[in-house]
Amino acid sequence: MTRTDGPAPLAVLSGTLLLALGAYIGVPYLLVQWRNLGLVRHGHGGTRTLALTFDDGPDPASTPAVLDALKAAGVHATFFVLTPAAHAHPDLTARILAEGHQLELHAVTHRHAWTRRPWRAYLDPLRGAAQLAALTGRRPRYHRPPHGAYTLATLLGQRRARLRGAHWSVEAHDWHPDFTPQDVHDRVLAQATPGAVIVMHDAGPGARNTVPALPGLLAALQAAGYALHTLDTLPGLRPLGLRGALTRHAPTATPTEGPR
Repeated sequence: MTRTDGPAPLAVLSGTLLLALGAYIGVPYLLVQWRNLGLVRHGHGGTRTLALTFDDGPDPASTPAVLDALKAAGVHATFFVLTPAAHAHPDLTARILAEGHQLELHAVTHRHAWTRRPWRAYLDPLRGAAQLAALTGRRPRYHRPPHGAYTLATLLGQRRARLRGAHWSVEAHDWHPDFTPQDVHDRVLAQATPGAVIVMHDAGPGARNTVPALPGLLAALQAAGYALHTLDTLPGLRPLGLRGALTRHAPTATPTEGPR
């Protein structure tokens, strides 16, 4: 019997795979998805301003009611759209822009980045940015991937598409199956702080809570002295640097829950 030195081939292969997985998912998860390094997620804390953002639309069953509530309150918001929905409902896409809201990219395919083939995760922001530009005549500036989930391929695709990742600091949990419109209202009011970026949904499961909650929530936020902005106009919004990412208060839950 011949004795071999060094680790067994299976152990070497396992170690290599773990290192590759760590580089592809682990590092982007810890630094970007969880700590939000390089992403915009919060404006200036010294101003009583907020940014409302909506994901997953447009949907003719729910987006018009969201737009109506925003118009009645006299505020503007940012919509992160799915490009197939934007192309399927060009009238709603046009209305979002015509009423002064900001239109940005959510995704072409609404799937968690960890479950996608690397080249598909890489190409999604590139294709999405091109599709939105073809539809609206304007390239998006920001990209919020589904579930706020990142891999190395997602990051490379964002950079290639010249998009800035956009996260949030307050999550409405409107998608949660046990939540009611009142729960959404109370959660956002309790967690809103100056400069916050709030994520809600104008389509999908979250819309069943957001649509009825929104008029009262907007009134309550305004009564609390908040001015509501788009991301483009939110004072002090800038990418989070390494020091800020490592020292900011850690989120109470990882941003992988729900159907964002």
